[in-house]
Amino acid sequence: MLEVVLGIVLAGSLVALADVASSHESELRSFTRRHWLRSVMVPVIGPLLWTMYGRPRIIHAPSAPSRYRLENTATDDNPTYIAYLERVISARRRQAQD
Repeated sequence: MLEVVLGIVLAGSLVALADVASSHESELRSFTRRHWLRSVMVPVIGPLLWTMYGRPRIIHAPSAPSRYRLENTATDDNPTYIAYLERVISARRRQAQD
């Protein structure tokens, strides 16, 4: 039983260590990478602190407004996309004439 607990603690530390090493310095919260690398080496407490306070936050991009969503058709069959291309081409032609 002790071997299982030690294996879980070691695996958690290794995963946290790899996560710290692969995270960008600018995305880390509260400490620098060097400090997190040291703290992750402390069994149990280090990986838990990294998970709660150090990991970069996952930011989900907002969804596009509905007027920009295109139908699930091929682009050459999509009337919305064709109208968009016509607007782009006419704008470029007007810009080239000026």
